[in-house]
Amino acid sequence: MTREKRKRQICRVYCVKIDISHLNEAQKLHLKMIFVEAKWLYNDALTFLNGHEINGYDTKIQTVHGLDKDRQPVAHKLEYISSQMRQSVIQGLKNNMKGLASLREHNRPTGKLRYKSEYTSINLQQYQVTYRFYDERHIGIQGFKERIRIKGANQFWNIPDIEFANAKLLNLPDGYYLAITTYQNKGGEKRKYKPEVGIDMGIKTTITTSDGKKYKVLVEESERIKKCQRLIARRKKGSSNRYKARKLLCREYQKLEDRKLDAANKIVHELLDHERVYMQDENLKAWHKGLFGRTVQHSKLMMSERVTVLPAKEPTTKYCPQCGKLNRDITLSDRVYECSCGYHEDRDIHAARNMILLYKHNTCGTQGIYAFGEDVRHSQNIAVQPR
Repeated sequence: MTREKRKRQICRVYCVKIDISHLNEAQKLHLKMIFVEAKWLYNDALTFLNGHEINGYDTKIQTVHGLDKDRQPVAHKLEYISSQMRQSVIQGLKNNMKGLASLREHNRPTGKLRYKSEYTSINLQQYQVTYRFYDERHIGIQGFKERIRIKGANQFWNIPDIEFANAKLLNLPDGYYLAITTYQNKGGEKRKYKPEVGIDMGIKTTITTSDGKKYKVLVEESERIKKCQRLIARRKKGSSNRYKARKLLCREYQKLEDRKLDAANKIVHELLDHERVYMQDENLKAWHKGLFGRTVQHSKLMMSERVTVLPAKEPTTKYCPQCGKLNRDITLSDRVYECSCGYHEDRDIHAARNMILLYKHNTCGTQGIYAFGEDVRHSQNIAVQPR
């Protein structure tokens, strides 16, 4: 019944921030120690795996063993982490083991599970048990006696018939967050989309669409990041001041990633306003780190069912849509595509339009090299898949 119901709903995740300015010192310590004890528990369970089955690990254990910063044996007493949080930590370890086993079955290279120096995510499995809402500004978390104030619940608070599922308590460099999984009923009215569009990703221009629109976005590292890096270099390894400097650096990198993600989300939202999007599986590993091509391509667009991805080998730049010729002497410095037949167009716009054209003229999908017309096929010596 639940599975059938979920098919008629949309899954969305909302992130709210815990307002630590309204927490007393005991609550701040409690919140911090949840993640510290989760790390202790995870590492102790990992040690238990040497000669034992993970199912035999007792999650009700009160004392765990590990090593201090001088690598001397030490015992830690678990006082803050709740019962279901303990179960989620062990379940996460089991999931990691299953993932490694699956890779080994497919003869993929694998490493081994390593001890954690920091634990940043705890799964809160049941709504109304491990967490709950009191109102728009306050939540309750298992183990906390007092209410916890939050920011950002206005994103979903007034949505009718919203259902809350599990959540994740996150310890990020810029604060504590709660990522909440929700289910909502699909809207009855069909959305009106713009005509289909092809997109080309590049270095000079981040994204170019087939209708001529260009996005040039570069999110660079701030001077504060460079300052924090210099600060770390002057601190002694293993010292508390070096640890604090690393925390500051992580916070600045978190802000940088947030700016990249915000820019990517805005562009993706605008692109998905089209009926269908055509793109190519680009090699983005060599892109400048200030760009966010991988974020846009792999994390956002590829998840949509209205996006068609062409293989990287397709000649979207070399192919002439007017005469069907493949111009193989195109270099990266050529910003305008010119053909002997008289056709010329901006290189990026030309490639974006070809993505739509090449896909539509191939009834076998997006495999093989495209060329149209018998004369072109023979003159270019191109093998075309049968239709």
